[in-house]
Amino acid sequence: KETDVFDVWFDSACTNLCVYEGAIEEEWTEAWPPDLFLEGSDQHRGWFNVSLIVATALKGEAPYREVITHGMVLDGAGQKMSKRLGNALDPEEVCNEFGADILRLWVAGVNYHDDVPCSREILKACGENYRRIRNTLRFLLGNLSDHEPAAEAKPTTLDRWITLRARALASEVIGHYRSYSFNKAIQAIQSFCTNEVSAVYADAIKDRMYCDGRDWPSRRAAQHACHEVLMILVRLLAPILPHTAEEVYGRIPGIDRKATVHLEEQTEHPKWTADEEGHVDEVEVLLGIREKVFAQMEAWRTESGVKDSQDVEIDLTLGDAPRLVLKSFGSDLAILFKAADVRLHPGDGLTAAFRLSDLPKCDRSRLRRADVQSVEIDGETYHLTDRDRRALGV
Repeated sequence: KETDVFDVWFDSACTNLCVYEGAIEEEWTEAWPPDLFLEGSDQHRGWFNVSLIVATALKGEAPYREVITHGMVLDGAGQKMSKRLGNALDPEEVCNEFGADILRLWVAGVNYHDDVPCSREILKACGENYRRIRNTLRFLLGNLSDHEPAAEAKPTTLDRWITLRARALASEVIGHYRSYSFNKAIQAIQSFCTNEVSAVYADAIKDRMYCDGRDWPSRRAAQHACHEVLMILVRLLAPILPHTAEEVYGRIPGIDRKATVHLEEQTEHPKWTADEEGHVDEVEVLLGIREKVFAQMEAWRTESGVKDSQDVEIDLTLGDAPRLVLKSFGSDLAILFKAADVRLHPGDGLTAAFRLSDLPKCDRSRLRRADVQSVEIDGETYHLTDRDRRALGV
């Protein structure tokens, strides 16, 4: 125990003057003042204030460029965690039980400006959020086993959309990092993984990835998009989920790999060009219409007892402008609507009619399509779409 303490606040307020600019030779050579002072909200009149008084008196300026104050951690009952009360969660025990990245995800996800509750139940819920992110990374990585960066590709509007959205995400998250808004950063990443990748893009490219020929430009385009999105996500997640990011980074093919993901630079992307914004707008129009159609189709399926939307044909009546947008997606439209077929009709507003499809079902892709034909392979009869026949070479 120290016995030569003058005053705990004064002594701690002098530390920045003692360790910066080589005051302790060969241990710290950064220029004074420090970039950041970080402490709890109870230090506004303590360490923060006394440091300011001492530095102003001796140096004529503040001893920090920025200050961040945070609230206290509360237990499940709303009591401040403390050694005295014995209600604190041991971080080492939490890491052993849940994993260090889940604890870090909880820390990043809370609004630290206020007091924040923490309990095993909250950490378990945080584990579910972590698994959603990890599953997104696993899906993207799983599509890259035979990725060839130089392979010919013909990106679809949807491929362009997901990469543009990922680039916009990077700029947004980097901005949140700069302002120490870690909860906004992780919320943006989680929203992107859930709403753009999982709910839209991952579902839309499954047939291209698993049914197209291995070297078809359509499949390679989806791989190129998955590769770019994955690299962006891994960079953005590295400060919060370092172990997960490192694990994924070490397995990404076709990159000039550095010793660690933490040597990768965060990249802010320029604003979209007019053409790029047009691609994004087209997909946003489609998704807006799709959301309304899905709500109507769900009610129709409940009434009709149809379980699989791939057994449903959709007749859409809508105005000229949105109809032209949907028409531009061509044969991908049925896939994007998870239906057997989508027919477009001119009219006012938006109306949708549904019926059970009698189109034959492909034994390989499990899609109902008008071009399904019977073929014989090794003495067995299969029903295959034109695409699947070409992919199999029959």
